[in-house]
Amino acid sequence: MGDTMKKMIILAIILLIATGCSCEYNLKIENNTYSEEVILTANTVSESNNFNNTWSIPVDKNLYNIGLDTESNGVEYGTLYDSKLSGSRLTFSHSFNSNDFTKSTAVSKCYNTLSISRSNGNTIISTGKEAKCFDDNPDLNSVIINITVDNTVVKNNADSKSGNTYTWKINKNNASNKPINLIIKDSNDITNYVTPTSTKDTNIYNTEGKNDYSTYILAGILGLLALIGYAIFTKMKNKEEKI
Repeated sequence: MGDTMKKMIILAIILLIATGCSCEYNLKIENNTYSEEVILTANTVSESNNFNNTWSIPVDKNLYNIGLDTESNGVEYGTLYDSKLSGSRLTFSHSFNSNDFTKSTAVSKCYNTLSISRSNGNTIISTGKEAKCFDDNPDLNSVIINITVDNTVVKNNADSKSGNTYTWKINKNNASNKPINLIIKDSNDITNYVTPTSTKDTNIYNTEGKNDYSTYILAGILGLLALIGYAIFTKMKNKEEKI
């Protein structure tokens, strides 16, 4: 078995489902670029010694799932994650365009499905209902997912928000029903949106903005008053003509 095969088997065990390690997934969406970062932090010296920044990990889940040594049968794995080892922290990173992001190997370690669609001037990002991060390793306690965006978020189901970063906290108790849902305006035109006082909502999506109908209500009242005035004027005029 070649070295690359061994490295990929090891990553299959630790990437997003690392035993004893804390895992943080960061995604920055800016100008249709999806910059992905997976941070594994070792809690013990033994775990830290197992980290290696020479792992060759394909960014495309289809190539990753082949599971063959790159030296065997001429198989090529294409673009690989950049890796950086700093003390007890091992980081994998890569920037995708909007068309390729659904192929992310890192995302596939926690969700079977990931879709990105556009409708009515919005970008809609959603995953499957179940987070499978814990399926292969019951010793993992939690996974933190942070998504930072550059445009207005219309709706979301994040657990918390800080600035323009939305955070989901996944654990064994909620993993069976922990989808990621995010609707982002494609432009920074926020004329029809106002900032809410809270990001919490009982619906599957939290409301990040809402339409301001005060102008329409005022116009309706003025229109109604105009109709009433016209009716009174017409009635009085008809009376004068009869006299």
